[in-house]
Parts: sequence; structure tokens; C-alpha cells
Amino acid sequence: MKKNPSQMLDFAVLALLRQGELHGYQIRKSLAEMAGPLFQFSFGSLYPALSRLTERGAVDSYLESGSEFIGATGSITGDLALSSQRQDRSLMLAQGDRGVRTRRVYRITDVGEKLYQQLMETAQLDSETDFMAWLYLANDASTELVTEKTRERLAALESRRRTKARAASHSVLPDSLRSEIHSRLLDLVDSEIGFVRSILNKLDSK
Repeated sequence: MKKNPSQMLDFAVLALLRQGELHGYQIRKSLAEMAGPLFQFSFGSLYPALSRLTERGAVDSYLESGSEFIGATGSITGDLALSSQRQDRSLMLAQGDRGVRTRRVYRITDVGEKLYQQLMETAQLDSETDFMAWLYLANDASTELVTEKTRERLAALESRRRTKARAASHSVLPDSLRSEIHSRLLDLVDSEIGFVRSILNKLDSK
């Protein structure tokens, strides 16, 4: 099956929105905090992803007015005040008050919940970053699913190691440099294999 490069980004956005409503900057900030060792994406791909998810009915949105986004306060008095404040802002916006700043707030829908579950089960974890991001995001995955995905990752790594071992004898590099590069590549694969096996050991011990 050909991998859809947008699959993990869609999954990440839905996973974040399952935790609560967020505006675009908050989603971008959360993804940025995951970037590097956990997740790879371009900021230019975020809003196309939100549009794609909106078109699929997985996400909807509304305009929030005001200089900052404020969530529920946790108290009846505070929430009533917040509701009144939001109504005032909406009225000012409707009356054309140009001094009111607005931003779009996104939230997951029932369709999005189903898509999240589907992506969680079918995501192709072809790289270490994809696998790590999936483990980080799939908080409600069953032990059986995590074990299945981890075994698939281990099998892929072991296959890659065998391929690298065979390729070492077909290099045009000087023997000393070829040996050094080959050793380093195998070390990287062996390191991830050890990590993945440690996950399986912990899952099996449950």
C-alpha cells in the first residue's frame, strides 16, 4: 500500500483536537513542540491539513473574537461571565467593530473521532519518527494494537538490517571508510531494534 504523506499530520491534528478546542496558532505550537525527535512536518502543510479535515467533516470551526482565547473557568460564576463576554464580542463583531480581533477555533467532530480511530489502526509507521509520534499520540490505543504496531516496526527494522548488511559488500568507497560508515549505520538500526524490543518486553510482561 502506498503511503499517504499527509496521514500522520492528519492523525496528529485530530489527536490534539481530541484534547480540546484549539485555534491554528495553538495547533502549530503544539506540533512544533513535537517536532525534531518525534514528528516531522512543514508549517506550510498545517492549514491545508485543517482544510482537508474540514472538507471531510472531521473538523469544524468558528470565529473567536478578542485578543486572547479563554477556555472554561471551572466555576459557575466565571463561566457565566465568560459567556457574557463572548456574547459581547460576537455582537461587536456583528456590528462591524474593526477593533475586535478574531481567529478561527477548530474542534473535532464525530466524523473526526471515527477518522482518528481509523488512522490510529491503519497508519503506516515507516520511519522512527512516525513510530515515535504514533506512540506519543495514540494515548487510547489498546495493548493489542500497540503490540501489533511494535512487532511490525521490529520486523521492518530487522529486514532493513539484513539489507544493509548485504549492501556493505557492494560499495565503491575505500575499505576503511566503507567499514566505518557501515558500522555506524548498523549501530543506528541496532539501537532502534533494542528500543523496540524493550517496548515489546514491557508489553509482554503486563
